[in-house]
Amino acid sequence: MDPISLLFAANACVKGITELCSLYKEAKTSFLEVKSTVDEVIGDAHAAKSWWQKLFAPKPAATTSKPLAKKKPAYVAYDETQAMADIIKQLSKFWALQDQLNAYLREEEEKAKVYDPSISNAQMMESAMNRVMCRQQMEELSTTIREIMVYQTPGLADLYSQTYEMRQVISEEQEKARLKEEAQKRQDAWLHRQEERNLQAKLAAVVATSIFLLYLWLWFLFVSQWGKK
Repeated sequence: MDPISLLFAANACVKGITELCSLYKEAKTSFLEVKSTVDEVIGDAHAAKSWWQKLFAPKPAATTSKPLAKKKPAYVAYDETQAMADIIKQLSKFWALQDQLNAYLREEEEKAKVYDPSISNAQMMESAMNRVMCRQQMEELSTTIREIMVYQTPGLADLYSQTYEMRQVISEEQEKARLKEEAQKRQDAWLHRQEERNLQAKLAAVVATSIFLLYLWLWFLFVSQWGKK
């Protein structure tokens, strides 16, 4: 997927998170019923209907004409636990898109390090613009998510903060594991080189010994022939 499409998808995720956080705040204070699918909930956050609103809403006036039968949308109970689960689902999608954008940026950085005589100024400008736009947009979207969850949605601040704290712990553990693995690879490479050197030294010793023994045999052969004369 190209970076522009990834950014559109990331913006859609943030919009969904915003609407779900609004539902979460409502669900903490009153009973809610929402449309049966999460996609419908995100597409229309106003689908949430308060139990009190339904209880005390005025009844429509009776009409003489018989209305056409319409299929009623299915509604299900919606509480803060379900809202939080849906928020986490949207966050997971956003982070997956963020990973794809980061991979795109790394790929562009690696390409720029390789000399390409055919690259044009327009291509360089396009690549530069895409890289800058991706970084700026993802930073703005991440900031929007943080502000919504931490400052505008009571009850989600701890989830957001603890999630990113745990992410930092995992990142540090992964970095330690990476450094340990690289150190092990360097150690294995050093041992392999040592083994090759030892093998070469042994082969050299065998060759030298063979040459020396051949020299001695030829010398004794020469001496024995000389003694017979």
